Amino acid sequence: MVTDILDRLEWYQSLHSRWQTVIDILDRSLPYEASDGDHLTDSIPYRVQTYRTTAGGEREVASSNQLIVLLEGQELFSIQDDEHLGLVTLFTEGRFIYLQSGEAMKWGQHANEESKVRKVTFFLP
Repeated sequence: MVTDILDRLEWYQSLHSRWQTVIDILDRSLPYEASDGDHLTDSIPYRVQTYRTTAGGEREVASSNQLIVLLEGQELFSIQDDEHLGLVTLFTEGRFIYLQSGEAMKWGQHANEESKVRKVTFFLP
């Protein structure tokens, strides 16, 4: 997992061959203006989601390499499976997280109180 601010997204281009395409999509503000749901631009599938954080959050295993950008709000995000907690971060607007296929995560959890979150997840084969 890699997490950093969007201003440094270009620093990580060596992580995936389609990284620049994602940067171009973000530069055109397409996810910011898109409705919730699945989208396809320049052969890159992505999902825009809006939801409210909860005390328990959601567990998921990345089905492919994923670049997640928080468009609005904040949530606790962690790398963890049922037995081990690897990393916990406060995921805030203007940051990104890159996950590799198979990494177990927990997202949508609030730190102090429930809040609205809007994010985009790019699926990178």
